[in-house]
Amino acid sequence: MKILIAGAGAMACLTGGKLKASGEDVRLYNRLNSHVETINKQGLRLVEKDNSVTHIDLEIVQDLQADEQVDILLVLLKAQANEAVLSKLRNKLAKETVIVTMQNGIGNADTIQQLFPKNTVVSGTLGHGASVEHDGTILHRGWGVNYLGNVEDNFANNTLEAFAEKLSKAGMKTEVSQDVNAVIWNKLFVNAGFNSVTALTRLKNGDILNTPEGEDLLRAVTAEAVLVARAEGVDADVEAVVEECLRMGRQDIGGNKSSMLMDILKKRQTEIDVINGGIVKLGEKHGIETPVNAALSGLIRIIEQNYKLRVDEPSIQK
Repeated sequence: MKILIAGAGAMACLTGGKLKASGEDVRLYNRLNSHVETINKQGLRLVEKDNSVTHIDLEIVQDLQADEQVDILLVLLKAQANEAVLSKLRNKLAKETVIVTMQNGIGNADTIQQLFPKNTVVSGTLGHGASVEHDGTILHRGWGVNYLGNVEDNFANNTLEAFAEKLSKAGMKTEVSQDVNAVIWNKLFVNAGFNSVTALTRLKNGDILNTPEGEDLLRAVTAEAVLVARAEGVDADVEAVVEECLRMGRQDIGGNKSSMLMDILKKRQTEIDVINGGIVKLGEKHGIETPVNAALSGLIRIIEQNYKLRVDEPSIQK
């Protein structure tokens, strides 16, 4: 099986590195930058929980020949980069290529399907976590179960089953789910509850729960999200979702810095439009008001659009 991963961030490198280390035929597709150049020259350095280090020769390409075989295209881009990056591959993939998106948020599969109308596009979620320590070095910092959706087409479903097996063999347990939509929403509940609030407060995930106000805000965000999820056909209970998010914030992900916080700190565009903003958009579709998610989305957009005007600590001290 020939696997191409779109992206070269932490999760793309973690997944690609794990697959390559287990002997799979995998490459990454990404524009040149210092991180990519370091990996192409020196290989990927993957640091595990016990601080053991694996060096992996991982190829990152900037182009693809039209006649190259690609069985799986795994999309691990930031959601806002989908169209700009994937449109360059539009005439280079055979219709048999199965495209899998395991990105944050909602709506990614629809965007990708519009770009590749002849291909099977499948959604999934990643249960693992990683961060870029510095160019060429990835820290593996989350260990869960990955899920892929299933499809009716036998050929595509066989490809997905084989891909899931390869990910599991590489140390990233993966299952094909009969209800991947519920899995995606369960991940979205957590992202919506923590990402924007941590980005605005510049706190780690668990620290937003240090005050009653933080806990109340998480409850309000997730309660709105659950109402929208129900309208989308997902079976979800507000109290159960809130309690699970609180548990995760206090136990599983409390010490993590959210990806949206890192984007804000590095003055990059965030994925707000497919997380809290995605909830707002679907709420409008169903006539459901989502004022808390709308307010958080608006605040993040204000920051994004005014990075050059931001008052930082060094300027305060002058």
